[in-house]
Amino acid sequence: MHAFVIAGTNSGSGKTSIGISIASALMKRGLKVQPFKVGPDFIDPTHYSFCEWGVNLDAFMMGENGVRRSFCRWVKGKDVALIEGVMGLFDGYSLTTFSSTAHIARILNIPVILTMNVRAMSVSALAMFEGFRNYDRRLNVAGVIFNSATKFHEKLKRIFEERGYKVFGVVPKTDLLKIESRHLGLHLGMEVERDLDRIAEFAEEHIDIDGILEMSEMDIDCENFEETERDGFKIGVPFDEAFSFYYRDNLEALRKFGKIEFFSPLKGERIECDAYYIGGGYPELYEFPEFLRFIRKEALDEKPIYAECGGMMMLSRTLEIDGKKRKMAGVLDMDIEFTRKLQALGYIRGEVIRDNPYFTGSFRGHEFHYSIAHPDIDVRFAFRTDGKGITDGLDGVLAHRTLAGYSHIHFYSAYIKEFLRGNA
Repeated sequence: MHAFVIAGTNSGSGKTSIGISIASALMKRGLKVQPFKVGPDFIDPTHYSFCEWGVNLDAFMMGENGVRRSFCRWVKGKDVALIEGVMGLFDGYSLTTFSSTAHIARILNIPVILTMNVRAMSVSALAMFEGFRNYDRRLNVAGVIFNSATKFHEKLKRIFEERGYKVFGVVPKTDLLKIESRHLGLHLGMEVERDLDRIAEFAEEHIDIDGILEMSEMDIDCENFEETERDGFKIGVPFDEAFSFYYRDNLEALRKFGKIEFFSPLKGERIECDAYYIGGGYPELYEFPEFLRFIRKEALDEKPIYAECGGMMMLSRTLEIDGKKRKMAGVLDMDIEFTRKLQALGYIRGEVIRDNPYFTGSFRGHEFHYSIAHPDIDVRFAFRTDGKGITDGLDGVLAHRTLAGYSHIHFYSAYIKEFLRGNA
C-alpha cells in the first residue's frame, strides 16, 4: 500500500491541481487510488470522482479515532491513498494545529509532500521549506513539489537536492488543470471537463511519480469492515450540480437504515422513497419546479426528510436573489434571502434542544453559506449551536416530519436515532 499527503504552504498553492495530476498518472498506470480531503470541504472531493469520490478526514468533526476508522474503511482494496490537505500545512482550528493537515498526517503516520507556489521566488523558497520542515519534527515532510514553476526553478531544485531535500516535481502553470471559482469555492468536479490522458502525461513529465511511490510505500494495519445495507427501506438522495454536498461517511452511515437511491432533480428524475436526505449545494443557481412540487407532497404526506443548508433553502417558502423572489417548496415557514456577502463560515458544536425523529444529544459540524433565513416567529427549532445558525445560534427547523438547518452535521459526531424512519 502507498499513502501520502499533498499539503500546501497556504490556500491557493496548487494542492488540488497537483493531486489531480498525480491521481491521473497513477490511474493510467493501473493503480486503484482512494482520494481523501482534509477538512469539511465538500467541493474538492468531487474533483477526484474520475477515480473515486473523495472522503473527508476531519479531526474536529470526527475525532482522531473517527479519522483512523474512516481511513481504514476506504483504503480497503486500494493501492494508493492520496490525502489532499486544507489551507496551509499547520492551519487548524482556532489558531492551533488541531484538525490541520499536519494533525491528520500525524494521526495516520503518513509522509507529507509540500506543494509550494514558487512564482517569483528563488532561495526564499528554501527558507520557507526548511521552516515548514522544522516546525514540527514529529511530522515526516518527505519533500516538495514546485508549482507555477519555470525553467529557472530547475536550478533551484539542484540547490534543494544539495541540502539533501527531495524535490518530487517542478510543475509549470498549465490550462490543463484550470478550475473556475464562484461564491462557495471551486466549480464542482462534475462541471469540469478534463483530458485525463493529457493530464497523466503532463504529470509523468513534470512529477517524479516513481519517487513518490517509492517514498510512500508502507504497511497499513486496518480492521475489516463489514458492508451493511438494510433492505426494504429506501432513502432518496438528490445528487447533481444543485445538490452535491454530502460526506461520503454520512451516506455510508445511512446504509444500515436502508438502501440509498440517488436521483437528479435537474434531469427531472423523481424516485418515490420512504425517506429523503437532501444535502447542500447550489439551489440558487438552478430551477427545478417539478422537484419542488414532488418534495412538498412527500413532506405533507409526512415522509421523513432531513435537509442541510441548500436543501433547507429549497424547502423554504421563497428564495430572494438580487431583489427577485422565487417560489420554493414551501415546506418550512421561512423565507431565504441570498446575499453576495459571506454570512457564516466555520466549525460548530451543537446540541439537540427539542425532541425530533433523527438526532439526540450533541453533535459537531460546520456552516458555510451566503444566505440569510427569515423564519416566522412560531418556528420550532431542534438545535442550539455555537455558530450563527438560522437565528442567534438556533438551527434545525421542524415541520411535519421534516428537519432542516444550516448545520452540516458529520454523523460520526452525532447520536443518530432510527435515522429517517421517523421512529422517535
